[in-house]
Amino acid sequence: MNDAATSADAPVADQNLQPFLKLETRGLGFAARAKKLKPGDVLVAIDGEIFTGDAEMLAARMGKPAADHDDNPEVDASELGFTPHLLTFWRSGIVFHVILETRLKASFEVTGPDETLEILRAVQTLKFAPLESYQNFEVFRDIRKNAAMHATDLEEIATIAPVLWMLNHRLYYPMLAVLIVYGITFVAHWFVFVISYVLVSMYTKRAQVDLLRSYKMFEDKFFWMVLAEPGETEARETCRRFIPDLRFNFEPLPKAKPKTRNPNRLRVTPQQPG
Repeated sequence: MNDAATSADAPVADQNLQPFLKLETRGLGFAARAKKLKPGDVLVAIDGEIFTGDAEMLAARMGKPAADHDDNPEVDASELGFTPHLLTFWRSGIVFHVILETRLKASFEVTGPDETLEILRAVQTLKFAPLESYQNFEVFRDIRKNAAMHATDLEEIATIAPVLWMLNHRLYYPMLAVLIVYGITFVAHWFVFVISYVLVSMYTKRAQVDLLRSYKMFEDKFFWMVLAEPGETEARETCRRFIPDLRFNFEPLPKAKPKTRNPNRLRVTPQQPG
């Protein structure tokens, strides 16, 4: 990815109200569904630059795969020569980002003049961090607005020390199972313990994102959305633009505001019985 551009600060008048691309219900590809994009989401920028082109310009901008690999989730994107792109979307007045490792396959319609003007006003104040700092976060929540999230970037500690990685993400049940395996194999023979440690490390390296997803679903949370931000703090702020009272696991509660005495309130002195 290249450095972020500042074209989001361009005046609305310079855009000549060129319409944006809006996702339609039909033809929503695997990559869009996997990133929890919805019909009605409007693509407003690519890699920090405002995008008002058509579907052909979008395909050329992101890179077009071979026809036999089109929208095939089993084909690794890097094998097809793709580079990740930071896509910025507008949904119901809220702007959010998603990193796509493949091209965005979908059917599109264009935004109307009123909607286009509303979007342009929203993106005028949009600021981008350095593009290389963004990473995707998967957010899960339940019906009581309790939420949890994790980054999709693979962590090296999951391979080196699986137990520490599970402890850091509070995966207590898998961690307990791994500790039992370690204990049994260590008592049996040190060489068996080494083999089990290597196998667990290899499995954790490959399955760490799936483990995080499964554990959150085990907590009765459903897969809600995917968004890209430089860090968890920014990702939580974006989530709260959609649901202001969203509560994240293990997040410190805000301090209660101290009560202030109203100086205009009259104080009544109780009368003594005569």
